Amino acid sequence: MKDKLFLEIPDALTPEQIEMMCALEADAFPEEGAVDEVLLVPIARNGRLVWLREAGDERPVAVCELLRDYKQPNMAYIFGYYVRSDKQGKGYGKVFFEYLFALMQNDGFTKSCLTVKPSNTAAVKLYEKLGFRIEETRVAEYGEGSDRYYMVKEL
Repeated sequence: MKDKLFLEIPDALTPEQIEMMCALEADAFPEEGAVDEVLLVPIARNGRLVWLREAGDERPVAVCELLRDYKQPNMAYIFGYYVRSDKQGKGYGKVFFEYLFALMQNDGFTKSCLTVKPSNTAAVKLYEKLGFRIEETRVAEYGEGSDRYYMVKEL
């Protein structure tokens, strides 16, 4: 699988890519409210929008939105991370993280953090296997009833 995969980091998005990304986001986060074009454009320009691509597939198989933590500049904040719904459970998530950890280290980061719904047990287990640890539970992180684990990993 790995020989057909590569990273792409767009620094700007075409209207077609914005439309594609909005559809992927809505599929990945149907209940929480997905990232839309208002956030995707600045993430691509000022952060890192990272796509895991597979040869012959027009759409990314996985997406990560990386930001630098302003209070801890050595910390990469994973704002969004998902594997496309038709590619889940096939090992893409773990492979994507291997690429991401190398990218973050190359960019000078020594830590990474993210938030995840406590009820998303598959994601929590994956993150723990990859070395993330739960540092706190953030109550109402995105509003009432929207609690999140805050997880950190030393790179």
